[in-house]
Amino acid sequence: MTKTKKIITWALAGLLALAFANAGITKLIGAEMQIKNLESWDYPLWFRFPIGLIEIVLAIGILIPKFRKLTVYGIFAWAVVAIITHLQAGQAPMAIAPMLFGVIAAIILWLQRESKNQPSLI
Repeated sequence: MTKTKKIITWALAGLLALAFANAGITKLIGAEMQIKNLESWDYPLWFRFPIGLIEIVLAIGILIPKFRKLTVYGIFAWAVVAIITHLQAGQAPMAIAPMLFGVIAAIILWLQRESKNQPSLI
């Protein structure tokens, strides 16, 4: 991977890590906004704990190169669930963020792919 690709990958991974850490922490501490969100989605309030923990794990995983590819697939799954949740709750504009996170994760995956002309390090 070229230096430019590495820098872009790390910047995007850092952006996703911050977003997921913020979402996870605010759910775990029971921020009023997150409680209102869960209620609007008709989720039980205890869902904030598993969802928040998953988001924290995604925030950490995206920063560990060895786990980044697996984490990207986790982000794809999270995005699908989040998009469906927002659409079912009549919150289509709120579905934009998980769509964007999925696109950023896809870009990271694309940047990390190995070229067929380059020897693999593994």
